[in-house]
Amino acid sequence: MSSHPLFLLHHSGGSAQVFSEVVRTLPSSVEPLPLELPGRGRRWREEPVTTAQDAVDDLAGQVARSGVRGGFAILGHSMGAYLGLALAARLERVAGEAWCELLFASANAGPYHAVPLFEGDPLEADDERILATASRFGGIAPQVLAHEELRARTARLLRADFAVCDSFVRTYGRTVVENPIVVCCGTKDAFTEAQLENWRLSTVADAEVVRIPGDHFYLDEQAEKLAETVAARLAPVGRPVGPVRPPAADDRGARAR
Repeated sequence: MSSHPLFLLHHSGGSAQVFSEVVRTLPSSVEPLPLELPGRGRRWREEPVTTAQDAVDDLAGQVARSGVRGGFAILGHSMGAYLGLALAARLERVAGEAWCELLFASANAGPYHAVPLFEGDPLEADDERILATASRFGGIAPQVLAHEELRARTARLLRADFAVCDSFVRTYGRTVVENPIVVCCGTKDAFTEAQLENWRLSTVADAEVVRIPGDHFYLDEQAEKLAETVAARLAPVGRPVGPVRPPAADDRGARAR
């Protein structure tokens, strides 16, 4: 049996590098495929996107160019969890040759009842407010904050990503997909059990919540635990053979509400 493709979607202000330890510990039965939005990593020269629509367009294009056919899984961390849901819904609605069979939603509240991070437009927020919002989740190294150029660059990227997140909540927050969802969250993260359980409203299939020791950025220290969780949930799914896909979403009742 061939390995199961797993697209990896990073958090706000992050890049594919955040999954390096997870990639290293995944078994050979899972094929990790990290994706990056513009403005970071290998795409650092590109202008960041600022809407969920543009982000999903970009990610859908990367999936199409990946050559993956048949079913695959998505592991999205924080912002990536929301974009993973929107991407799965997008591919349900088109008659393509690849579709999401399982979404791992990491370190984020269920979007159905979520509220935007900002009351106004994040693109109008100054650096101090952007960095203060990011500090609620941790993850910004002190040396970045102490370096004027790095601080400004980090704030610029976070501002764009926060705009994507708030755009998602306002336009895709009530998206419902047909694939199951596995919610992974650190035991010390700020999200409540009720917020995590809200992911059940985003699928007509099964959903479960898995708590993993750690905070919002548990990925490095608990990479092995996360890899085990992913591999165990993908094992029963198996790897589809050939380009056979489920009926189009319009015929199955899947919708974005």
